[in-house]
Amino acid sequence: MIELPFDVKNQVSYCGVTCGTCGQGSGEAASASKRVLELIEAIDVKNWAPRVPGGAELDWAMTEKTLEWMTKNTFCRGCEKGGGSPNCAIRTCAQEKGFSLCNECDELVGCTKFDYLGAIASSLKERLVNNKGKSKEQIVTEAFSKIK
Repeated sequence: MIELPFDVKNQVSYCGVTCGTCGQGSGEAASASKRVLELIEAIDVKNWAPRVPGGAELDWAMTEKTLEWMTKNTFCRGCEKGGGSPNCAIRTCAQEKGFSLCNECDELVGCTKFDYLGAIASSLKERLVNNKGKSKEQIVTEAFSKIK
């Protein structure tokens, strides 16, 4: 696992993501990318791949460049520590309203600020609705108990 200069385990973003269980917040995505890079080198994939159907068409320089980028950039400090999109409408709104989580907002169900998150938006909002009245600590504890 990549050593991160921050700890997000007990954070919950305004939109309801439990940062420590997120592949970016936990560093899992960056670590997996690093492991894949190391494996490509260790088993010399670039040299034998061209002899496998479709392998000659692959751009190994771009693959390595992508994985190196992911190793350095696919982690998040979490909203509480300045991570995530600096222009996040959800975070801005929650901060303006003085909320620590969007589950405190009476307008959550009809909120369109989540729309930019695409397919995950409805599940995040549903989770927040189900967690109405719960503290961040309770939400984090429940999230980690589901993955053990």
